[in-house]
Amino acid sequence: MQIMKDRVVTIEYTTTDKDGQIIDTTDNIDNYTFIFGRGGLFKTVEEAMEGRYKGAQLKLTLTPEQAYGVRDESLIRQVPRQQVRVPAHDLEVGFKLRGNNRDNSTPITITAIDDDVITLDANNPLAGLTIYIKVVVIDVREASEEELKTGKVQTNKGQPTSVDVQFGA
Repeated sequence: MQIMKDRVVTIEYTTTDKDGQIIDTTDNIDNYTFIFGRGGLFKTVEEAMEGRYKGAQLKLTLTPEQAYGVRDESLIRQVPRQQVRVPAHDLEVGFKLRGNNRDNSTPITITAIDDDVITLDANNPLAGLTIYIKVVVIDVREASEEELKTGKVQTNKGQPTSVDVQFGA
């Protein structure tokens, strides 16, 4: 069966950086199953997969603009230490916070700490990276009416799958 909008597609994938370091992979976990054409993957990856069949293998290179975006220096802020409400034992470089605005919750990473100021970065940690993706199409099938209605892939038991990966944009 051919990959096209609103079909359920199951893939295995590995994403790496320019040095071959794995960013994300389905190795040793369940494959990634999603309804094609509904934003479950980067647009460039979906475009490359469309029209392919079970067994297809793709190797793609995505620029920062096609993947997690370019780094935006305006998303880096220095704030007074007392404004960051984090228990002292958790306050360290790399700690992840959530910032809220009107429309959503934004992940923020502490990138530097000194006596008076903490530097916060709201860029995606993968922003600015060119990524390399290997994809193998494991299965393609028609979506059920329930899947199309809810936008969620159903397991064999009729329960929605719950997969949290960084592969999609």
